Amino acid sequence: MRILRIGHLLALAGILLLTRQNGSAQSPSQRELNGFVIGQHRDALKEAFGKPYEERKMDDGWVYLTYILREKPFVYMTFKFPSNDLDHFISVQIAGDGSAPMAPFAGVSLGASADEVTRKIGRPSKTERLTDPPVEVWRYENRNYSFEFDKDKKLVSIQIFGFDGFAEPPTGPLPPPWNDVQTRLKSTDLDSMMATFSPDAEIYQANELFWIDNSMRKVLSDPKSLFRRGLALVAKALQHELARQPADVNGRLMMGIGVGAVYKFPAGAPVKEIVLLPLAGEWRVWEIKLR
Repeated sequence: MRILRIGHLLALAGILLLTRQNGSAQSPSQRELNGFVIGQHRDALKEAFGKPYEERKMDDGWVYLTYILREKPFVYMTFKFPSNDLDHFISVQIAGDGSAPMAPFAGVSLGASADEVTRKIGRPSKTERLTDPPVEVWRYENRNYSFEFDKDKKLVSIQIFGFDGFAEPPTGPLPPPWNDVQTRLKSTDLDSMMATFSPDAEIYQANELFWIDNSMRKVLSDPKSLFRRGLALVAKALQHELARQPADVNGRLMMGIGVGAVYKFPAGAPVKEIVLLPLAGEWRVWEIKLR
């Protein structure tokens, strides 16, 4: 299922910093919009939505997939894939009527007023009026999100795109302390899990694959989801005496692009290895292999 693409993920890495623009503190760049996280695999959209309403291939090779969430009132989501990696989206957009239920984005949802967005997000660095569609676009310097407002100053579109606002990968000791990683792997707190795992994390056991097969937030919030079932196996494996401490911890150059932290366990332990990558300012679990 996975086509190994790490470059786009490493580009996400960095610490999210608050800055002040035009006298108003702006929210940091965001990885998540309406439950989906930049870097998730294309196959997760098949499980979440089925066939796209529209698939557009642009002149530059990018692919846009659009899914209708509701026809009346109209609401849709669009996911954008770069030409050099058509398996992982690097942009998420939700647009349409403000009555649509959605996970709030940094405290705002579709239908919010311009004043509310200013209070919750901060003042835009730049605004632009378009005629087709007739909207006002708000952009933020060194941030990866943008907003569109209709003539009544109501929020009709939210988009996250790319990696602006994400700093360099962590420069601390490599790798992170095993006790910290072990604690996070055993946690069932949703926010902790969202921070712990990379958007295309996978767990392997024999011929079974446990992956994030829907919106990341939906998968991690459901104890019966495919990935959470695999995670339960991991938690059980880590209780084994031989899995309490890794036999070897090192950094590995992966695909010649970046360094991951690899924990290897002794023969006889039910877990073989755990791989972490530095993404969006934190080490996040990318791959777990069980015996």
